[in-house]
Amino acid sequence: MDSRELIPAIGVFALVSALGFDEGGYAATAWGWSSVALLAVLAVLIGRGAARPTGAAMVFVGGFAGLLVWTAASLVWTSHVTATVLEVERTALYLAAAALFVLAGSATALLGGTLAAASVICAYGLGRWLLGEPEIPLSADPLSGERLSEPIGYANGVAILAAMGLLLAVGFAARASQPANAAAAAATVPLLAATLYFTFGRGAWLALGVGLAAAVALGPRRLQLAATAGALAVPAALAVLASHALEPGGGIAATVVLLGFVSAGTAFLLRTRRLVVPPAVRKGFAVGIVAVPAVAAAAVLIRLGGPEGVYDAFAAAPAPVHGEERVFSVSGSNRADYWRVAWGTYEDAPRLGDGAGTFARNWLGARPVPQPVEDAHTLYLETLAELGPIGLALLAIALAAPFAGRRDPVALAPYVAFLAHAAQDWVWELPAVTVAALACGAAMLVPASGRRVPRAAAVLPALLCLAAALAFAGNRALAESVAAADRIDYAAAADSASTARTLQPWSGEPWRLLGEAQLAAGSVQEARRSFERGLDRDPADWELWLDLGLASDGPAQRRAWIHAQSLNPLSPELQELGLRRR
Repeated sequence: MDSRELIPAIGVFALVSALGFDEGGYAATAWGWSSVALLAVLAVLIGRGAARPTGAAMVFVGGFAGLLVWTAASLVWTSHVTATVLEVERTALYLAAAALFVLAGSATALLGGTLAAASVICAYGLGRWLLGEPEIPLSADPLSGERLSEPIGYANGVAILAAMGLLLAVGFAARASQPANAAAAAATVPLLAATLYFTFGRGAWLALGVGLAAAVALGPRRLQLAATAGALAVPAALAVLASHALEPGGGIAATVVLLGFVSAGTAFLLRTRRLVVPPAVRKGFAVGIVAVPAVAAAAVLIRLGGPEGVYDAFAAAPAPVHGEERVFSVSGSNRADYWRVAWGTYEDAPRLGDGAGTFARNWLGARPVPQPVEDAHTLYLETLAELGPIGLALLAIALAAPFAGRRDPVALAPYVAFLAHAAQDWVWELPAVTVAALACGAAMLVPASGRRVPRAAAVLPALLCLAAALAFAGNRALAESVAAADRIDYAAAADSASTARTLQPWSGEPWRLLGEAQLAAGSVQEARRSFERGLDRDPADWELWLDLGLASDGPAQRRAWIHAQSLNPLSPELQELGLRRR
């Protein structure tokens, strides 16, 4: 990596790392500050005369721009304006990242920065798991047991980031121009493998296999890539076995470090020693690459009773499983229910969808199980339900554009792994993971052409930067109100909610927080008026109806709670209140 690539590599590393340590970028404040930063840099680059992207890169950026416009257009018909506005804000972050990556980055810088960030995030999470406080569960899912989820806060998010890092490390080990660089990348393989193991994430292992298979099938020099992956699989497997056999602590940490040196040495030898392989051996190896996965998949299908048995096991009610038992479970953890509700939403609004961000509210009204979820656990079906066929087509255009670029297996494998994982989890809502994937996708589309982007185009990111700054201010005020209420400072909570009310006049959320602060402080009448003002803006918010009932009495209270129950029939809060009324 030369000096011209160092700055963009540091930028990608800093962005993905910062988002990762900010709980994966899940909160609105996280994509607020990151959008402001990216859009400001983008405006400066375009203003200074950035090189114009290639045709496929223009489709990549244009797809995200179209998705942003369509998401914003859904404000016209959405059933949840506040959620739709938030989706607009997060989509703006992804547009900014895609545009900046194809303008400012080289492939090596984008991929190297992403690998470094994934390694740092996983090293922190694994170190905390092994040497910190492993007895404290790192997942809020009661059916998952203890799983490594820090610093992102979601175990499956850490898992797919580790899987993408593994594929990047293998790709660099096979294709880096310098043996030393190949060895440095390979040194991270045991660390990433151990991290992936302790997340006990099933989907990430499957995505890892899909990504590797895509790189071998579509990329050049596939046998060399497969051989490198096979060689590095040995120290990776030893790291997983050590993680399984030893108690969490310094023993595993020392083993992972030692295996890192072994992995680095293996990659260095592969790059510096020319091996002559007989044609018969090459042919046998090629056959094995195809035959072994096929036989393994067939054996699993037979063991589970064929496709029908797999579906039955996937759709069955989840049973509590822990540790490595979870990895071998076929249960979808209620995903079949999520997907049925999402499909039902699409059937109710087949042309335009119900509006961006509306799944969570639709789930509350139609859920067959009390599991609280915010997302459909599949990017593609959720997009279809919320934005209709046009929204799904725009998303597909954006995500498919990198395949029209260079079939570089270093970038292709982690990008495909992300796309596969997004089909069965909600990692799209974790910008740390999605931005890392966009960096990999953009790496297949750079470098840009010799022509320049018109300097006047800098106005657009500048205006978006201003809008993102205002959105960040409003979301930060909401977050400060919640934090103040948590520390029982209701005056500060009310002040912050009032600020958010000014910055987000369309939303009922600031009024709800203001009313809750007023109610906790004993100002019942003021709280009731705040809840009513919130319902004027969002009459389908069941929490506002619940709060209105708490601030009322007699028939008014009962009417409010009945309305809340119609919006959220399985609410445990309302069930508890119902018991008290008896």
